[in-house]
Amino acid sequence: MQNYKILAQGLAFIMMLSFQPIAFADTKETATDLTTLLRSARSVTVNKKTIADPSQFNVRKFIKKTKKNYLRSAGKKFDKSNIRLMQLMEAIEFVITNAKDGKYAGKWPSGPYANKFLPARFARETGLKFTELTGGKGTLKLTTSNALLVNPENKVDDWENNVIENKFLKGEWTRNEAFSENTPNGYRLILPEYYKTGCLGCHGGENGKAIHAQPVEGHLGDFGGAISVTLKE
Repeated sequence: MQNYKILAQGLAFIMMLSFQPIAFADTKETATDLTTLLRSARSVTVNKKTIADPSQFNVRKFIKKTKKNYLRSAGKKFDKSNIRLMQLMEAIEFVITNAKDGKYAGKWPSGPYANKFLPARFARETGLKFTELTGGKGTLKLTTSNALLVNPENKVDDWENNVIENKFLKGEWTRNEAFSENTPNGYRLILPEYYKTGCLGCHGGENGKAIHAQPVEGHLGDFGGAISVTLKE
């Protein structure tokens, strides 16, 4: 009986592995969907009440709104068969639950936005949890140019910096178009983002000059940052 259980477990594991190539059939699509899902969730955090007091989150409603936003943005339903999307959704729910339960209280004790559960902080924590859940086979982070950097932990690596400086910040680059390629470190995709009205409360005017690495004032429609994804086999 014991041998039978071991065999059954082994067969189940092999079957699970056999289905993974289906979920990863299109790596670019998966990477794009990850950026869309993160943005769909982040938009729900743009709420004055939960920024000031994350205990106000309703986790079930948050996930429901995230999936609704994803459907609208991606033009398709959330794909439960895609393991990486499922891991990101798990990371999103984990972070929002932690925020609601006060697990991040005191994590950001200083600065002009002390102890605020900002959308950028949500994205940072979600990216870290996603990397943990994938065992390092997937990474997801917000980053930006060195001039606009706010959190040093989001600093660009060489590949990201090259794309931002030599593609996104050049006038001929098509707005909202991602850049992707296979690299020695895995498949990489980076999506530029541009300041919207809601971004300018922090990144515009004197506030922007105060928080950015360089005294740069953000304006509506300017390049603001990027979402960077790495996927490994």
